[in-house]
Amino acid sequence: MFWRIVISSVGAALIVIAIVSIFLFFFGESTTADVNTRRVGGASHKRLASQRYEWSLDYDFKDKQGNTYNGHSTRCGSDISVKAENKVYYFAFAPFINTLESEAEPNAMQLLFIVIGLLLIFQSIRKNEKGSSIVK
Repeated sequence: MFWRIVISSVGAALIVIAIVSIFLFFFGESTTADVNTRRVGGASHKRLASQRYEWSLDYDFKDKQGNTYNGHSTRCGSDISVKAENKVYYFAFAPFINTLESEAEPNAMQLLFIVIGLLLIFQSIRKNEKGSSIVK
């Protein structure tokens, strides 16, 4: 029973993450942000030169009331730079829920999160022919 709850919770979390991201893009407010980047970690020589290093992106933005909020993201980039847009989406009623534009735009990763989340939930509640739980 414990593992069924854990697996269902992970599935639900993946679905919520994807849906919140999509809702931010369609229903959220947008503004520009001050983005600071810094390279972290060493090189991954198995990747392309343009994606060899991990970069940390920290951003600050002001909502319509003038309050300052911040956020964080990570990206892969080259040894000297990373692509970082400065447009942020946030919910007006909860500005602490925010993301950069490229992460909010509808994409295949969000669909993948939803599909994996649904599979985890269905797997955790599915029964086999004997009536006992698959996950014990």
